[in-house]
Parts: sequence; C-alpha cells; structure tokens
Amino acid sequence: MDDNQPITGAQQQQEEEYLDQSPPLEPISSTDLDKTMTEAEPVPLLSVIDDVEQIINKEMSPIEEEIIETKVDHWIVPAWSQLETRSTGPVIEAGGHQWNILMFPKGNNQNEYASVYLELTNAKTGKPDDYACAQFVVLLSRPSEPTKYIVHSAQHRFTSDESDWGFTRFIHLDSAPETSLDSFLEQDSIRITTIIRVVKDATGILWHNFVNYDSKKVTGYVGLQNQGATCYMNSLFQSLYFTNSFRKAVYQIPTENDIPTKSIALALQRVFYNSQFMNTAVGTTELTKSFGWDSFEAFRQHDVQEFNRVLQDNLEIKMKGTPADGAIKNLFVGRMKSYIKCINVNFESSRSEDYYDIQLNVKGCKNLEDSFKDYITEETLEGDNKYMAEGYGLQNAKKGVIFESFPPVLHLQLKRFEYDMMRDMMVKKLILNPILVKTLINPKDINIVLVHSGDLSGGHYFAFVKPEKDGKWFKFDDDRVIPSTLKEVLEENYGGEQMPIAGVNMRPNGRPMNRFTNAYMLVYIRECMLDQVLSPVTEQDIPRHLAERIETEARIREQKRKEKEEQHLYMKALIATDETFQCNQGFDFANFDEKDALENRIMVLRVRKDQTFASLKSELSQGIGLPDTQFRLWLMVNRQNRTVRIDIPIPKEEDQSSLDEVRAKFATNQVSLRLYLEKASVFDSDGQAVFPLTTVPSAQNILIFIKHFKPELQMIHGVGHVYANKNEKVCTIIDTLKEMIGFNQDEEILIYEEIKANMIDAVDFDATFAKAELQDGDILCVQKKLTPEEERLVTMHGGLTTVNEFMNYELGKVPVYFGPLVPDESSPEFRLILHKDMGYEDIAAHVARELNVDNTKLRLINPYVQNSNHATLRRFAGMKLGKILQNVYSAGGAMAQKARFLYEKLDVSLEEIESKCSVSVTVCTPTLKDIQVVDLLLPKDSSIFDFKKALVAKGVRFESKTGTRGLRIFDEVEGRFDKEYTDKLWREAVSMRPFVKVYAEEVPQEEVDRDTENDAFINVFHFHRSPTRTHSVPFKFVLKPNESLEDTKKRLQARTGLDDKEWSKVKISIVDDQDNVQLINDEDTTLFSTYTYKPGDAIGLDHIDKNTKVDKTGAIFIRG
Repeated sequence: MDDNQPITGAQQQQEEEYLDQSPPLEPISSTDLDKTMTEAEPVPLLSVIDDVEQIINKEMSPIEEEIIETKVDHWIVPAWSQLETRSTGPVIEAGGHQWNILMFPKGNNQNEYASVYLELTNAKTGKPDDYACAQFVVLLSRPSEPTKYIVHSAQHRFTSDESDWGFTRFIHLDSAPETSLDSFLEQDSIRITTIIRVVKDATGILWHNFVNYDSKKVTGYVGLQNQGATCYMNSLFQSLYFTNSFRKAVYQIPTENDIPTKSIALALQRVFYNSQFMNTAVGTTELTKSFGWDSFEAFRQHDVQEFNRVLQDNLEIKMKGTPADGAIKNLFVGRMKSYIKCINVNFESSRSEDYYDIQLNVKGCKNLEDSFKDYITEETLEGDNKYMAEGYGLQNAKKGVIFESFPPVLHLQLKRFEYDMMRDMMVKKLILNPILVKTLINPKDINIVLVHSGDLSGGHYFAFVKPEKDGKWFKFDDDRVIPSTLKEVLEENYGGEQMPIAGVNMRPNGRPMNRFTNAYMLVYIRECMLDQVLSPVTEQDIPRHLAERIETEARIREQKRKEKEEQHLYMKALIATDETFQCNQGFDFANFDEKDALENRIMVLRVRKDQTFASLKSELSQGIGLPDTQFRLWLMVNRQNRTVRIDIPIPKEEDQSSLDEVRAKFATNQVSLRLYLEKASVFDSDGQAVFPLTTVPSAQNILIFIKHFKPELQMIHGVGHVYANKNEKVCTIIDTLKEMIGFNQDEEILIYEEIKANMIDAVDFDATFAKAELQDGDILCVQKKLTPEEERLVTMHGGLTTVNEFMNYELGKVPVYFGPLVPDESSPEFRLILHKDMGYEDIAAHVARELNVDNTKLRLINPYVQNSNHATLRRFAGMKLGKILQNVYSAGGAMAQKARFLYEKLDVSLEEIESKCSVSVTVCTPTLKDIQVVDLLLPKDSSIFDFKKALVAKGVRFESKTGTRGLRIFDEVEGRFDKEYTDKLWREAVSMRPFVKVYAEEVPQEEVDRDTENDAFINVFHFHRSPTRTHSVPFKFVLKPNESLEDTKKRLQARTGLDDKEWSKVKISIVDDQDNVQLINDEDTTLFSTYTYKPGDAIGLDHIDKNTKVDKTGAIFIRG
C-alpha cells in the first residue's frame, strides 16, 4: 500500500462509523438456563498460546467452505512507543499467500484508538485478479499474561482494491479504562497474536462486495435490468431463455418487418439475442412497451404463473401458421383427465383437458411425492354431496384426476400462501423439509428453480438456473448473475428455519430465524429429452435479419457514444447564404433553429474546435463549387433587440486561427459559429473577386438586405442584398431596388425598415443612410404603393395592405401539429401555420382543406383540457387558439412544447352530432364473451324501439342457438350490473345526456321459462382477486332454489361463454353489498348451502381478465 495514502481496513476514506468493525456477538451460552446466578459456572480463561482451537471456535463464525490452511502467528512488539505512524509486522505464510499486520499505533483518521488491520502483502504487486478469502482473529496481550487479551475478528475477501481489512478502533489509547492500551503494555512491549484461516472460494464470489462486478466475466452470462418491479418478469424470462427449445421456437416467428415496441415476438427475440451476445445486463423496456404497458405498469408486481400464461397464450397466437406453430404445446403442455365414477352403478363422467403447469399443495406434505398424491387423491361424493348421474339419479361416487401425459418441460407451481382466518390475511406456508427435498429432487432432474423472497404484499423474485445438462448452477438476480452451490438451490429456498449462526440469525429465545425465501416454481425437463431441449442455440438458429439489425444498432450506438465522448472537441457551424435569406417568408434574416435547418436552407456543419478557419473555407469551397477567393464569411450575432444579423466579415488574418479561437474572439457568448456566406458579384479586370470595404474606419459602404412584400398575395420573402454609401440618401438606391424586385421604373414604392419583431418603421427617402441609422445587416422591406382600389380589393379578401400591418399580424402565427384520434393509413399527421386569433371554425376549415374533406364532417379535439373524445368541449367553448395554447408556452413566451390537436373524420356533420345523442353499444352475441362495439347517433327524442331499429340497420344480428331473440339493454357501474333500460328510462337518458354507453344482449331462454313464483334474479360480475378489480360483462342470472351446485355452474359457464379450460380457473364467490367475499367450495351441494342469501348479494366470478387493461381491473394485460 502507498506510504502516502491514509489507510483503514475498509474503504479508507469513508466515514469512520462505517470503517469501525466491531467483533461479532458472543454465541449463545451453553450454560443451563434454569440455574440460579450463584450456580452459574465461571467462564474459563483461554490462553492465546495454548487454547488457539477454543479461541477459533469462539471467535470465528462457522462456515461450510473448505479450509485451505489455518495459521497462528505471535509477534512480540519490543518497543511500542517507538513504532512509526504506519508500521507493518513480519510476513506470515498462510494458504499460499503472504500476510502481515498493518498498524497505526496512534490511530488512523482519528486519535482515540490504535488501529490494527490484516493485510494481504502481495495484493498490490500481484495480478489484478488475484485475491484471497480469509477469516482472521487479532489478539493483543501482555507477553507474560497470555490469558489477558483484547480480541477482534472478521472475515474478508482480500483484493488489490481492498488489500487490508480490520479495525480502526482496535484498542483505546486513553490510560484510564481497564481495556486501554496501557493495561496491555509490559515495559513498552506487547504481543500481537494473529490467527488466519484461509478459505477456499468454490463459487468465485465468497464475501464479494459486488463493486464493479462483471457477471459475464465471472459466469459467462448476463442478467436483465429491473424497471422498477419487474423482477418477477425477469426470473420468468431467464427460465424461458434457458429452455433452449423455446428460445429457438421464438426465433422462428417471422418478425423481419416488425417494430420492437409494437411486436412482442420481435422484442422477445431481441431480449434473447442480447442475453446471449451482450456483455452487460439487458434492458426489457422495449418488451414491456410491446405489451402495451406504460412506466406505471412496470412498477406493478404480478403473479408469475398468471403472467406466464398470458404471455404464452399471446405467443401461441403469433406462432400460428409459422414454423414455430405448436412449439409451446409440444414443450409445456401435458394432459389430465377429470372424472366422476359412480360406486354402485356403471356410470362415469370424464373430461380430458390440457394443462400448462401443475399447482401443488405443500401444506401437510412432506415432499413433492406427497403433493402429487394429494393432487390425485380421490374424493368421495356421498350423503348431501351425492352426484346426480344422468339416468341414475343421486349416486355415491368417486371424483378425481388422472395424469394422462407429462410435457417435456414440466412447470410445478408450489402454493406458498394460504388464508389465515385468525389474522385475516394471506400468509406464507412453511414449505418442504430440506432433507426430504434432497431425497426427492434428483439434482440431475431439476433445471430451474424460481424463488420469491418476502410475503404476499410484496418481495423480490430471482431464479436459480442450471443452463447445461451436467453443468453448474447460477443465481440470476435481475442484472446480477452469480455462481451458486447445489446446497443453496436445494436447501435454502424451501422455508423453515435457517442454520443457526450466533449473533447473525438467532432470535432472543435462542431459536434460529425463519427463511423468507421460498421456491414457488420448479422446472423439470424429461430426462430422455434433456439433450434436445437444452441443445445449444447457435447462430444458425437466429434469424439473420435480427442479428444484422441489432449489430447495426450497436454500431450506431457506438458511434453516438464516441461522438458524445468527443463532443467537447467539436462545435456547430451554421452557414446561411443568399438562398437562406430568399426562402425566408417571415421575420428577421432567417430561422436558425437546427431542427428546421433543412427547410430553412441552412447548412449545419459539425466541425472540430481546433480546425483552422482556412480549412473550413476549403470545405465550403468544395461544397458550393466556388474557389474560396470568390466568397467571404460574415459573423452573425444576436443584437440587443433580439434579432440575428450580420456583424463583420471574418478577416483573412484569422485563416490560421482555430474555429474555437474565432468564436471566442468574435462571438464570445455563442456556443456555435453562425456565418453568412457572401458570394462575390463584382470582379476586377483580372477576374478576381472584389468585396467592398465595410469595416475599416474610412469605409463608406454598408451591406443592406432587401425583402419584397406582395399585398395581393399576402406574402413576404427575401430578395437579395445591396451595397449603399452611408452618406448618400436612401432614394439613391430606389432604381436598384425596383430592378432587383422586377418593378417598372415608374412604379411608386414604399420602404420600411425591419427593426425588431414589433417595430416595422417607414423609411424617409430623403434621409441619408447614416441619418436613418442604417448599418451592415439591416433589412429593408419594399412594396409597391397601392391605389385606393387596390387597397379595397386586398382588404375585401381579408388581407393587409402595408408591411408593418402584415408583419404585426405574422407575429401571431404559430405552428400547430394535427394527428388523427384513431390512426389509420388515410389519416396523416401534419403541421399547419395558424394564427392565435383563429376560432374553431377557421381552424377546422384549414384542417379540412389539408385533408381534402368536408369541414362540416370534421371534429377537432383539444387535448389540453379533454381526456375523452366523447367529452369534447363544444367547438373549443368559443376560445381562440391563443387562449387554448396558453399552457403550451413557457414563462419567457417561447413555446415549451409542440402545439398539438387531434382530429376525427365524421360520417355525419358535427352539427348533427351535437344535436343528437352519441350511443356506444357493446353488443354481446352469441355469448357475453363475444362482443363488438357499435356506435350510434340517435335523436334526443328516440325511443328504445328506435334504438333497436338503429342496431339492426348497423347489421347487428343475435346468433345464439337457444335464445329468445328478445333484446335486453343495460348498463354497468364499476363493472357491476346497474340497471336494465325500459322505454321511459331510455328516453330520459338520451334526452339529457350527450353520450350514453350501454350493453345489448339477447334475453336467454331460461329467463322466459323460469318459475316466476320460486325462481329469482341475482346479479353476476367478474373480478380478479379483489371484488373492486372488476372486468368483463356483468349480467343477470336466474337463481333456482335447491339446484345442485354442479348444475348452477354449468348454467353460469354457458352464460359467460367461457370454454372448459377458462372455466376451470374460475372461482365462484358470493359477494355482499359491503364487498365481503364468501368462497363457494366444490363440496357445497348448492350455491347457498353454507351461506344464507341476503338482499344485495351478487355472484362474483374470480378469474384472470385477458381482454381489458389493468387500469380498471388490476389484471395482467398484454397487447395482442
């Protein structure tokens, strides 16, 4: 270690509190706790000479790692008071390394305690990657009293960055305390005993601090970045990534023309590719965006099994008709049969269905074998729970399931939580006995373990993966990948108590703490298919277009990174020409905004700051095809009146100056160079360009720029420039101006000076240029003088007759961007220049002209005050554009963001829409699952009969096989059935509201056939997990007294339209008007056999919502 560098055992320069490493807590005493104080046995005195083993057992934490060597060293320090400020002890050979004590007798970064550290002697001089792991104990004692000592212990990974570790406050320097240094000195001598236990680092990360840790370098793999709460997703993606057959199948989905943020398949391919070839953790933002998620959704944790099912359902659809078609089923889908077999009669009902994972109970099960036995245990249906067998009536029966086949890749979902009635919450179950886990789970069989740390309300997810058949295990924890041991995988993630370590994980009562990490998913690969499923993914398996696209993006990123890294070496040079000025149809010389540079004919060059001015002229010469002697460059500056004008030509003497020197000298307050390129127009007899003198004291010439205003066209533009003698009158250039513009010589003209944005003044022809205060770079605007008749015609068409009036009006113009409310190919995005004084009708006319549509069939939507297209303020509520855009402007008056409006093309006129009621109808046919949305426009006095007629006119047909063809119109509130519309209710709604949203369904036959005296209606709604997270279409349901639960379920399933696979995941509950939930058990004989019905009760169907976004329901949504 550098002698000049202050030293501590930890990071030497950090806070002292962080540095001080106290000794570990004493282990729990083995003394009998029932003994009285007088009976307690005295603590035996240990000698640093004779009782080293006992001291090691007491001071060093127990470890399971292999011990390479334990070494004890006694160093008698003969003259403590004469030690240097920084002193080192003799070299100790231990475990193949050299060690020494490093001391600061008078303290390190403080002066109250002596500081003592253990140092890896050759850490600074050896290879950068060399390290050693060691536990160590340092004891100070009197040479003659080996049983009186002060002790500190620690363990550390010694590296070149952290070559020493120890104790800043080892022993007090004050002479008063009994444990001070003086009490251990004997004639200025002291014994320092060092016990070093060098430990073998089997994983390569033992006691690693993970500062500057490189996952790829250590393990060969990289992790995934966490976006906020996406660790659950990351653990699943790692599981899928290392199921190599699945990765190959994903690569087979055609994505060549896809956009990553809009294609789940392409985004997943990119994550997989980057995980294989990148050297750092891979981002998943593109992937979550392809799901249709926003940043808020990335901070919401979801159930992994649920997310996996939704993802795989989506991918299965993407794979249809591609080479990957059927890959997911071939890998992950098994088949099971559910059956009910009568005991006393020959009748059996069975149904076979696919499964993607198996959810196993773990409570009361010693191991997975017990969990499987529990899963397939037959249930006897008897007594009140007899089975209604068709043709045989109520019968005793056996109910169970049989596994018909297992998939090549089996996902076992461990049910880790159960409802605790005493605590009214879901709690984690204690899971499998680690010893039994080892006997049941053959390490060769299991390949992936997904782990959750925490409780139901939150926590963290990570994965243990064995990527190769007989390979090593690794822990994938978001962006970090570390080697793992088989013990960590099999024993430390199944609940239960931890291995007791004194002072680390012990409760006050002496019992070890529970683990909070639990395996929740185990992934097995069929042994005979291991080689196939884990077959390496080669470059031949990866679509070429994918690799090429990512490699191209990487090159561009590298180029941008390099540009950013070298940014301080470069600057921008913005070059304006006469063409720039001529295309300017607004105020000032030009608009120098870089994003509009191409449109404004401005050259933007990225130039090195150390480049000479001469080399810039040479580049420009080649670009415009003129020798650098035939043009000169003027500096353009910001004037105090907020205009940009030419200032001075850059003198030839600056040719060898750097561009940064030119900028600093002539444009100190500018970060870039803005230059005007003046082409020569005068040549001498030898053909050499001649530029008038303007900047020397004797110069009489000034360079004036000319614009032409055309009142009849309401347009102004640049024309060119002229040189004028500043001592002559303005009228001397009138003929030249007429010739430049193309006026007849007898045409009478007006001239105005463009001073600043709100100051356009008429110029006195008889004043000299000097008296008129005209100078280099000033702009004169020329127009012909209109006759009274010409003025009348211009005014009649809404025009302005003079430059100053026109320019003042132009100041109110702003660029406004328009985009379609619903994007499609015939609805482009575009920009219009509009005036702040325009109202709705004027703006709509301009937009309609741009779209070539009838402006009466166009609706404009102001996004600054409206969130819904059905809540549009009537024609901007009469506000002018300037008033609407107040929120777009910053405090300085500039636009802080692009002004943007939405437009909607209409089938009928806006006036008709505003005079009618807009109705959105969700039509449910043939089942409640099969929906289509129909938009109607109905008169305010329409009846329910008119509404039905309008539906039929839109082509709506009700197609159920057994329906009544009768129509029910109803609405919902927060996902629950609210009211059914009668003609009276309907008329009230459409007459008073601008927008109505309703549902339309065919009245089922069972309602017509119901027993009106005994049957009743009950409302049914769908939710996920919580009754407040509703989704899907609610409905009315006929409740039949004494109907078996099995029959009620069948009718419910028929009403919902869910198939058997979807229905198998539905849990039926009774939800009261306070949202209390009573789960209905499969063993119940009827719906209300264990629960008494109360008014206001509803049936709740708890299942995943695959159709709506999480905003309303909280369920996982992935865009199709």
